[in-house]
Amino acid sequence: MMQRERLLTALRGGTPDQVPVTWELETRAAHAFTGKTGWRAVCDAHRMIGSAIFNLQGVGPHVTCRLGPGYGETCKERRREDGTTERTHTLITPRGSLVERWRVGHLPHDPMLGVRIEHFVKAPADYEILADFVAEQARTAVPDTSVSREAREYVGHDGVVGFWMGEANYLLGDARSAERFVLDLIDRPEVIHRTLEAVDRLKEKELAAFNESNAEVLLLDLCWASTSLLNPALVQEFVLPRVRRLMENIRRDRIVGFFTTGRIRAVLDQLVDLRPDFIQHFDVLGDCDLAEVKRTYGDRICIMGNYNPVVLAHGTLEQARIEARRCLDAAMAGGGYILTTSDEVPADAGLDNMKAVVEYVAEHGRY
Repeated sequence: MMQRERLLTALRGGTPDQVPVTWELETRAAHAFTGKTGWRAVCDAHRMIGSAIFNLQGVGPHVTCRLGPGYGETCKERRREDGTTERTHTLITPRGSLVERWRVGHLPHDPMLGVRIEHFVKAPADYEILADFVAEQARTAVPDTSVSREAREYVGHDGVVGFWMGEANYLLGDARSAERFVLDLIDRPEVIHRTLEAVDRLKEKELAAFNESNAEVLLLDLCWASTSLLNPALVQEFVLPRVRRLMENIRRDRIVGFFTTGRIRAVLDQLVDLRPDFIQHFDVLGDCDLAEVKRTYGDRICIMGNYNPVVLAHGTLEQARIEARRCLDAAMAGGGYILTTSDEVPADAGLDNMKAVVEYVAEHGRY
């Protein structure tokens, strides 16, 4: 089998010729390996390693918004005396403006790493401005599938074109500092629900863009379904109903997965009941045992992940192989398993370690 067929077989719960190997490669690691950024750099990094291309952030779902009078968006960069770059992102509405700032380049060995120094939502009243801006985006949004067509040709048989989409709480949690967002969910639920209604409309437009594209896979980022962040009751109130509505409107011929992080065992039954094709990453710092998850849910979902990314950066070649062996022993039986990291590959990951895992699984992960 080629990489594409191998991935698609496993994602649908089948048994390919061997366990597919991919990595949660994002811009930081891709830049470290290739000296480039963007989704093409991620593809090139996978090819250097020999792993399958998956979860290309930046290829979609995209919408084009033609904002009306009084609305706008600006992005500016300023080089600082200490060598870092400060990026300022401003959202403009008739109700007021919101500003977000990042600082990038403070670590020479990881130049793509950014630190947010100012969030859009600084006070509860700012949610109203954010909702107004997002509602205008949703009102004017039209699908743009051009990048997905380019990606399909560039990826070829080396993997699949998978779109990444954060569910509605992801956008709000990203606009507000995490700890304050959690407190707002508890103290101001009516404000959050009103704001989420505007975000829901934008997510509907993004989902329509996915349905019109030629992408095979949609990965829904459900980081706010983690009980490391919220208690199960808050997950049930704010997250799961929105995911359910999205699942009801995804094209039937598409593959859908959930991106999770941290502790999820208390809500895993409910996530599986939403009928995704796969769930990743079963965080090594979470509360799921890979073998137990395989026994309990392996006949209902494809399982992805649980490989410790720290081993790629700080382990020896032998330790990298041992970690692969642990994952294979726990989850490869009967198919429906894809070996990947339990979260993002660090920028200082060893290319030789990653290649060693691919080679080891090619020999020992065969069915």
